[in-house]
Amino acid sequence: MWLLRWMGAGMAWGQKARNLCVQHYVAARLGQKGRGLSIGEGVKLLGPRHIRVGNDVTMAPFVILRAMTAYPWTQPPQTFSPEIVIGDNCFINRFSEISCVRRVVIGANTMIAQNCLIADHNHGYEDPQLSVRAQPLTAEGEVHIGADSWIGANCTIAGNVRVGRHCVIAAHSVVIHDIPDYSVAAGSPAKIIRQYDPADGVWRKMV
Repeated sequence: MWLLRWMGAGMAWGQKARNLCVQHYVAARLGQKGRGLSIGEGVKLLGPRHIRVGNDVTMAPFVILRAMTAYPWTQPPQTFSPEIVIGDNCFINRFSEISCVRRVVIGANTMIAQNCLIADHNHGYEDPQLSVRAQPLTAEGEVHIGADSWIGANCTIAGNVRVGRHCVIAAHSVVIHDIPDYSVAAGSPAKIIRQYDPADGVWRKMV
């Protein structure tokens, strides 16, 4: 029995050591890395030189940050100059993805729940003679999510969108239009359901 415990402890230590090595390798490739970065198992950083991460950021297991420098399936292939910026003290939960061909900015102290997609681009589809995959990616602007916000589970934020400071996006929402500061939004497409009134210091229902 003691031997099994010893072997189990050794295997656990070995796995932790491997994870630390992988985290160090992944983090070292970033364009900018703040102190206190925590990277979970299976995190993928694609185009890492185009990704800037602030202090005390946590990426849970299987998060993907995709800074796309090229889309090879069009003729000719598309090329991009992307930038992903993650502010201080942000948390990105497991299986969420940030995909960028222009710029995506996540403000400080923002939390992103599991299974979210944040992308500044879409697929073209207008030519019926071509598969969607063979048509250009379209990007009309940037995605900005303000500081101190909370993005609920299974949300999609896509296109040229700005989510304000201290916003809450309810689970399963699809955000394709701007959300002002101090708002709660829900639905597909997301609509504002509550907003903070600074004059009275209360959150008011909007629907």
